[in-house]
Amino acid sequence: MRSINAPSSRLSGPLLFWMAAFALCLLSPETALAQCAMCRDAVAAAPAQTRQAMNYAIMGLAAAPYGIGALAAWLAFPALRTSLRAYVRARLQTFRRHAPEETS
Repeated sequence: MRSINAPSSRLSGPLLFWMAAFALCLLSPETALAQCAMCRDAVAAAPAQTRQAMNYAIMGLAAAPYGIGALAAWLAFPALRTSLRAYVRARLQTFRRHAPEETS
């Protein structure tokens, strides 16, 4: 029988993938296509500077509920914290092992 606090790689892999995908959308909101039909029409009729500002605002508004949900999951589920920490540690060790050594 598995302990409740044992790290689970099944949970952390997909979760980290979607978190990274969402972060990439925040970095390039012009390609995220996160606009409703009404916002898309307003953006199409606006000048370039306003379009860019509206895209960032829409992505910011979309990020808030996901951030609150992630924080609630982090605080409510100790097993999630344990598995994410174990996953990140394993990836860092792999990265350090395969990283080229610096030469002076």
